Amino acid sequence: MKKKDNKPSVWSQNKVLYGILVLFAFVLYGNTIPNEYALDDIYVTNGNPQTSKGFSALPEIFTSRYANVNNDDGSALRFGYRPIVKATFAIEHQFFKRAPHVSHFINVLLYALVLIVLLRLLRSLMRDYHYLFPFLIVLIFAAHPVHTEVVASLKNRDELLVSLFAFLSMHAFLKYFDERKTLQLLAGMGLFLLAYLSKASAMVFLAVFPVALYFFREVNVKKLLVVAGSALVVVLIARYVPRLFLPSPERPILFVENPLLFEDNKLLHVSTGFKVLLFYLKKMFWPLPMLFYYGYNMIPVVGFGNAEVILSVIIHLALAGYAIYLLPKKHVLSFAILFYFITISIYANMVKPVMGIVADRFLFSAVLGLAIALVYLFFRIAKAPLKNPKAIFTGSNTMVVLMLLVLIPFSAITIDRNTDWETQLKLTESDIGQLENSAKGNYLYALSLKNDVVGKQSWKKPEGQQKVNLMLKHYKRAIEIYPEYYDAWNQLGEIYMVVKREYEIAERFFKKALEINPDMRKAYYNIGYMNFIEKDYDKARAYFEKFLQYEPEHEQVHSFMSKMAFRENNLEKALEWNEKILKFNPESALAYFNMGNYLLQSGDTIPAVENFEKAAEINPNNTQLNKNLYRYFTDQGNERKANYYLNLNN
Repeated sequence: MKKKDNKPSVWSQNKVLYGILVLFAFVLYGNTIPNEYALDDIYVTNGNPQTSKGFSALPEIFTSRYANVNNDDGSALRFGYRPIVKATFAIEHQFFKRAPHVSHFINVLLYALVLIVLLRLLRSLMRDYHYLFPFLIVLIFAAHPVHTEVVASLKNRDELLVSLFAFLSMHAFLKYFDERKTLQLLAGMGLFLLAYLSKASAMVFLAVFPVALYFFREVNVKKLLVVAGSALVVVLIARYVPRLFLPSPERPILFVENPLLFEDNKLLHVSTGFKVLLFYLKKMFWPLPMLFYYGYNMIPVVGFGNAEVILSVIIHLALAGYAIYLLPKKHVLSFAILFYFITISIYANMVKPVMGIVADRFLFSAVLGLAIALVYLFFRIAKAPLKNPKAIFTGSNTMVVLMLLVLIPFSAITIDRNTDWETQLKLTESDIGQLENSAKGNYLYALSLKNDVVGKQSWKKPEGQQKVNLMLKHYKRAIEIYPEYYDAWNQLGEIYMVVKREYEIAERFFKKALEINPDMRKAYYNIGYMNFIEKDYDKARAYFEKFLQYEPEHEQVHSFMSKMAFRENNLEKALEWNEKILKFNPESALAYFNMGNYLLQSGDTIPAVENFEKAAEINPNNTQLNKNLYRYFTDQGNERKANYYLNLNN
């Protein structure tokens, strides 16, 4: 009989450390759970038309683009392919419906899981190092404040999933490298595929995998090539197979997002890229201020004569030289530097400009390089054993002091920053003082104010009026930074139209938007609507007709056209416009309601009531219509129908 192995499992050996990491994750990010939806959550949740369908949306999610949004200027956002992250929100919605607090809780849980997986990976990778070395690395990684944009923002769950699956994949590839089991290789490929389908930024791990194996294992060229080749196969499959069934991407290039998108001089991409790298290096050591958006003109396009570019070139060449010098020794500092370079490389703007130019979340994985370097230095300062896993830990008092000097400020900044993400308005309001030169930052703050004031119709109250003044100030500031910002011109016009009722000024702003962008369909709509209100029907009709050239099946505009025809005593034309609505939307309660009104006012009561009943059948929640039908059938002595419409309102 085989003797039972009483050796403790990996789980039992590490469960205390895992428990500490889970607790630490919730200490750091537990205060995000009460937060609401915020910036860009519409891409994945907060009423997203796909994920709101729950389980039934899954086939659609895996066969459509990540973003599927129509802009006011008529352009469309149809880009990316991140089905895994959207699938998680669809599953959430199936069980919890609209539940931002549940989503935030899951984000924190995922972060804790990332930390556990990272610890397991580092313990396996650094098996010759002291057992506390990987744990302290993960603690610093966990506390770093740049992670707030990922954990506190639901839209950025994709970054969590990339890290989770990429670290799991790396662990599986490491197992294959050590044990040469085909199952581990296949597991690594499958997990890496999940990482890539969470976000294409997982591609950087193509370089991370072989580099890590080189540093922490004896070089076996054959197995190294198998791992690298397997990862490459996954990337090729994930990158090109979806193109066979996905619609073509649509992503307008906007100057306010990154001026390098319009810059043909590639040397300026490289020089500005070095300025970006200096920005990230500073963020690694001191992350403040953390901002929800950067864009134009927070990081100006500069040449190699710029002082910050020169400084950045010197620092990064020195780091690269030091990493290469230590490379033959497989020194852990060399690995830390190379890991940082690899993971931040796709965000440097040198090869391909990124939207927003820079972002705190882009440092999510790269921070691990800093954590490794710091803990290595702490071990040296404390004279603690580095390469002996079983050695008694020495220098513990020094190590505790050094760790606390990092963990306390990082944790305090993280916990404080989380509260800014409570709502989109609070987030933009918290950061706007540091966004004086960001065109889109000012625009997004003004838009948040507008959604709050117009949504609550509170502009007549003193507090609401203050917000209106702030709104105008920041829309105008966005235009000062970038005079061609047609979205901001259009938004200014809407404030003067809806809130201030100063139509001449509003129209001037709308026309300025159209001068910059003649395809700005929302401006055509706004001018048409404003003239509809003022009963200048000829002018309103002209602008609505231009709008319909872009959106020929816009129900509300057809309704406006029908109302103008009826007010001009053209009943036939008024009915015709509503019949057009029914051709592209047979279930339009608005069309039947309009026709009922026109027929009633023309004295055709019976057909009018028939149309009203069709409208009520499609939309039984129109309380005023139900009341009118109740009164009509009561007068007619039809108790059954009268009671039916009475009950609809109960």
